[in-house]
Amino acid sequence: MRKIGLVGGLGPASTVDYYLGLVELYRKNFGEDVYPELVIDSVNMHDVIAALKEDREQDMCEIILKSVSALKAARAQIAAITSNTPHILWDSMKDQFEIPVLSIVEAAIEEMQRCDYRRVLIFGTTLTMSSGLYDESLRSRGIFPIIPEEKDRIVIGDLIYPNLENGIVILEDKEKMIRIAEKYIEKYQADAMLLGCTEIPLMIKPGDVSVPVLNTTLIHIKRIMKELKE
Repeated sequence: MRKIGLVGGLGPASTVDYYLGLVELYRKNFGEDVYPELVIDSVNMHDVIAALKEDREQDMCEIILKSVSALKAARAQIAAITSNTPHILWDSMKDQFEIPVLSIVEAAIEEMQRCDYRRVLIFGTTLTMSSGLYDESLRSRGIFPIIPEEKDRIVIGDLIYPNLENGIVILEDKEKMIRIAEKYIEKYQADAMLLGCTEIPLMIKPGDVSVPVLNTTLIHIKRIMKELKE
């Protein structure tokens, strides 16, 4: 069985979710007495965020590429980046990866198509929501992306970083995020909500909003497991 590599630390709390989720799903698929071979290269989240905010795209790409290279050196045969935001520069990196890296964006879009969602509200970091990360790919597949207005993108970003990125869930912040989500769900008749940041599932759970939620962490984990089984 192939060894899994994770580019972790983006942030630490969601990296833990990836590890536990992969172990649980692996045992369900391959037997309770077996565990996945898995290696994590945890990068400095601050360096990645700073590089993106300061438009130092090459620096961010180098951080991710070096991490994937370290995973290969640790004998990983497939890899995944445990965050949506770095995928903003996916096209700049994908041909330079030394081992296959599975895109969280493609996995999420495949899940939306499988569920036949047509109008999807997208929450994520301010950078993710402002970058159009999902927009073009969704539109090309007949799915309408609902992106919050700039003022709400800033609020959502502040709800994610720094507390949620570090695994701290504050009830008042959760209630605020739900209120913003419901405003857009009602206004645009959304039929699903994409949790396009791997920390948001720490706060928003199925049933918290009036439409199904798409947990990109869980979707990505399932995609990794599918790759292992093929």
